[in-house]
Amino acid sequence: MGARVTQGAWVGEVTDREAWNGFVERAPITTVMHRWEWREIIETTYGHQSVYLGAFRGSELTGVLPLVSMTRPLSGTRLVSMPFGEGGGPCATDDDVARSLVGEARDRAARAKAVLDLRTTQDLGLDMPVSLDKVAMVLELGDSAEALWGRLPAERRNRVKKAGREGLTATVHGLEALDDFYGVFARNMRDLGSPVHARGFFEQILVKLADRTRLVVVRAHGRPVGAAMMLRQGDTVTVPWISSLREFFPKCPNQLLYWRAMEQSIADGAVRFDFGRSSIGAGT
Repeated sequence: MGARVTQGAWVGEVTDREAWNGFVERAPITTVMHRWEWREIIETTYGHQSVYLGAFRGSELTGVLPLVSMTRPLSGTRLVSMPFGEGGGPCATDDDVARSLVGEARDRAARAKAVLDLRTTQDLGLDMPVSLDKVAMVLELGDSAEALWGRLPAERRNRVKKAGREGLTATVHGLEALDDFYGVFARNMRDLGSPVHARGFFEQILVKLADRTRLVVVRAHGRPVGAAMMLRQGDTVTVPWISSLREFFPKCPNQLLYWRAMEQSIADGAVRFDFGRSSIGAGT
């Protein structure tokens, strides 16, 4: 059932995949995690149920807010937009529509005795707790890889060159390189003592978002020693998962990974490269 909001608009659940993705494609501020496929990826891999809210004026969709219900024994239930990534929150034609979507989400969270967790960089002017300890880092790529290379600090260029002198190579792939990517990622997460996503999670991303996902793999004499997953939405590429084996750090595999990812992003027509969020004062 929809909830009436300002100026004749109403908020309710969206069930039309094409209408949802069509709006996300037209909207000025979205991430790949706003896409309908992300719902399918999460439900297929982890079984978390979703509520995809839309704001309508008449039959016109004017805003969307994806929510995933996640329950943990010690922390209770959370309605998250969106888990397993850094994108989420409302995507709307104007601030009033965005606030209407959040208002409906808050009502649903209250009824479910859940915490509402919106992972967005937008200032919605709402009376909600806000975390300000991290910043987004986005690079304007420019028109060519050659021009971007010239803009990089000399230290960064030297590290990329060093990786080449050390015999490292970087290539771009799709689903066929999943095992190479996952082998590096899982080992690195294990070494850090952090939980690791299921292999099926990344497989679902590569299958359901095949036309906007790439894997970059760095190899040392054929052995995968670094890997990254690139996701594209509109004219922006993000790299939410990137890792290298620690024993190869002196050979600069991460610098080569990032450079090859940026180079490929330009070739694919992207305008911006999103490094993700980082704590204030930290470097990337």
